[in-house]
Amino acid sequence: MDDDLESASEGLSFSDNISITWKAVDYQPDSSHLALVNESNESFLRAVSAIGEFSKDISEDSPSLSQEMTRLDLKLNLLLDLVSQLIYKQLDIPEMSRVTISSSTVEWEGANVPLPHQTVFVQVYIQRGTPKPLCFYGEVVSQPSDYEAGRAKVRYLGLSGSAKTWLDKLIFRHHRREVAFKKSSNSER
Repeated sequence: MDDDLESASEGLSFSDNISITWKAVDYQPDSSHLALVNESNESFLRAVSAIGEFSKDISEDSPSLSQEMTRLDLKLNLLLDLVSQLIYKQLDIPEMSRVTISSSTVEWEGANVPLPHQTVFVQVYIQRGTPKPLCFYGEVVSQPSDYEAGRAKVRYLGLSGSAKTWLDKLIFRHHRREVAFKKSSNSER
């Protein structure tokens, strides 16, 4: 699996240690079922985007308001972390592994990966502290050699335009944070 954040064929992507699970399906999902999955994903991705946003316009107009927003954001994040720890203990969420997400595929490594050319239903817990996964159907496009090495690559099936747009926004935000982190790490050396 390629660890680069940018792949010429995939566009932007991000890699993170997150939970992922999958199951093989022996049918092609119909359009009405895909529409329900897309609606759920779009709603979830919108919520994740709202959690991750912080308005820079406020900080420029009112520094005191910006400080208060930052404090509230920290309190909300702490509350989400505490509640998620309680929920995660009660749910059967899989162990974390290195997962790379792009706008067309999801890639990961593990002891149990799907066979090439299978149709699978995948759940990716993309938002730490949120026990709701991003769910999608996909086609396994990894090669037999990848399978033997414990690597999987799954291309989304039936991902709607609006769900893809929100996924692209999430990927871009993660990519931007990764670039900023690398810059700050390099400047500290």
